[in-house]
Amino acid sequence: RFQSLQIFNLAGNKLTSIIPPSIGSMSVLEVFDLSNNDLESLIPPELGKLDGSLHFLGLLNNSLSGVIPSQLGQLQGASIFLKDNRFDNSSTAPLSLCTLGSIKEFDLNDTELCPAERNALSDFYDLTKGAEWTNDTNWLDEYESYCDWNG
Repeated sequence: RFQSLQIFNLAGNKLTSIIPPSIGSMSVLEVFDLSNNDLESLIPPELGKLDGSLHFLGLLNNSLSGVIPSQLGQLQGASIFLKDNRFDNSSTAPLSLCTLGSIKEFDLNDTELCPAERNALSDFYDLTKGAEWTNDTNWLDEYESYCDWNG
């Protein structure tokens, strides 16, 4: 079913409920846009399986909650839009999204979910060969607060 579907755009359709994890098995999906609906619950981590095909992920302006899955950082070259949801502000977004590691664009990288200090310290770690440090405890952990990075 839907193995050749490349564009899935149901933005602005007053959709409710959840995003089914099975979307992650749509291997040729290039555009997935469910923006401006009333979707709830978590973003399924299975969306990270769309690496290599997905170029646009639009989930902004819904009622999605919880923690943003780190698997979204695997979507190389994708533009990811998640603003105006109900994500857990006591946590941070995955570091791989905030630093734009392999993705093209992330609309939350200048918010409290992606503190500028954490991004700057991540750059510092990379530029100073942090992997060679004697102690690099918690550095570059996807969710760990930069206040807990030791070295």
